[in-house]
Amino acid sequence: MKFLFAFLSICFLPQLSIAQSDYVIDINDRQIYGTISLSTPSMNSSLITFKDQKGQTKQYRPDEIKEWSTGSLTYVTKFYAINDRKGYSVFMLRLTPEKGKCHLYEHYNTTGEVGYTQTFLEKDRILTELDYGRFRKQLTVYFEDAEELAEDIANKKYKKKDILTIIEVYNEWREFLWK
Repeated sequence: MKFLFAFLSICFLPQLSIAQSDYVIDINDRQIYGTISLSTPSMNSSLITFKDQKGQTKQYRPDEIKEWSTGSLTYVTKFYAINDRKGYSVFMLRLTPEKGKCHLYEHYNTTGEVGYTQTFLEKDRILTELDYGRFRKQLTVYFEDAEELAEDIANKKYKKKDILTIIEVYNEWREFLWK
């Protein structure tokens, strides 16, 4: 009997880990495992459907949870500012590892029937939209506290496609600075 239990446990363990890889983190920092049903990119930025391990289904808006993840995608609740006085909470796809002081996020937005993606940098909890038209100029100023990195950006060592590398270099510099 013990052999049968051990054999079945080994056979079904991968299935359990796959089924439990999706999660939400609620506003009390509790990580709840279950299954997330993906929708369109614009819907995923404002509402998700989550089925917990007990089989209960619930829809969550960005103001109800801090983060959700399915597969390799992690969405974090962020405040999307329309102007200096108005804005609302949205889910943004985090494109960088959780560790570090600087992050890159992608937000899918819509205007009428047209959808578009916006890219945001976050440093010290402040979101700044990335302007690819002014990429070099914007990032030279944005990373001016890391003088060598800012100089490399200004001297065209990095291109737009290197944004994740730039953030990685900056985060390594910040981590080294505080050791």
